[in-house]
Amino acid sequence: MSTPGLDGEIDRLYGLPLADFTKERDALARRLRADGSRDEATEVGALRKPVLAAWVVNRLARERRDEVRALVGAAEGIRKGTPEADERFRTAADELVRAGRELLAAEGRTASDAVVRDVATTLRSAAAADPKLLTSGRLTEPVEATGFEAMAGAVAPAKRPAHTRQREDEKAEKARVDEARAALKEARDEARALGREADTAEREARRARADAEKAERRVAEAEERLARLRR
Repeated sequence: MSTPGLDGEIDRLYGLPLADFTKERDALARRLRADGSRDEATEVGALRKPVLAAWVVNRLARERRDEVRALVGAAEGIRKGTPEADERFRTAADELVRAGRELLAAEGRTASDAVVRDVATTLRSAAAADPKLLTSGRLTEPVEATGFEAMAGAVAPAKRPAHTRQREDEKAEKARVDEARAALKEARDEARALGREADTAEREARRARADAEKAERRVAEAEERLARLRR
């Protein structure tokens, strides 16, 4: 169970730039472990890094609170049969997806069709199925489609030619490969950093043992001198 202070730290992690998440999560876990808070350290260490689309939605939940609340409100209106709620829902979703594209561009990341599609689906489905999950800003995976888009009057896209679908599928696959490669590079960098930390700790431990042995010898020599003086 997270304490209020720890809850704030976890919330901070999910608002960081995506590239900083793992480093900051592990640093927080180490601090907690050093303070003797082992259960909290384990909880933090188990936190999953968001995939790109989930990270975008988390940032939108923080930086576009009014638009996210409008989306959630429109979803509730649709369930209640409120007139024009479906139009408000589509407008709010489209505005947030545009904001997501801008966020990706500002972070120097490619707004691939696959990522934008996952952002759009997550916004619409989470607003309908689990608004608290959406507004918490702590998603780690995209939320799957729930069928709410159809209830909201979303228009199905026109059927695309086979060669167009193939190109889009190839682009989506390339985006997934690029993201996997980036994750692999980050994991390798993290492993190397941890290895360097371990090497440093081992060297320091060896120096400490050597210093302790020297101190013990000096104590023994002093005790021997004192014994001779007392004879």
